[in-house]
Amino acid sequence: MIGMKRSIMMMIIISSTIIISAQTIVLKGERNTVLKKTNPELKCTPVKITTTMKITKVDGNCKGFWIQKGSETIHKFNNLIDPIGTVLSAGTYYVYPYFKDDAKKADIKITLKPNNKSG
Repeated sequence: MIGMKRSIMMMIIISSTIIISAQTIVLKGERNTVLKKTNPELKCTPVKITTTMKITKVDGNCKGFWIQKGSETIHKFNNLIDPIGTVLSAGTYYVYPYFKDDAKKADIKITLKPNNKSG
């Protein structure tokens, strides 16, 4: 009976670990130049992460992007390749794209997954 309880407990722990490690978070941002306005409009729904996460994928119609943690800019990227592997600590994040030459609209989407140091 004790062996069975231990087996069930181990299955619960392993299942919980798989669920946690499978968590994916997507952070999206937009930048538009609206007619008759001098400053581009920035849009982003902030994402709060509670554990260390790593950028695993980047998609967008932009030249690059910047990431803010709260109101502080913490990363600037001039392309969509270099950010892969960048680690973000717990906090609230925003992402905003840089315009391509002569563009009036840009978007960015970054995918975050837990930073499992073992792999």
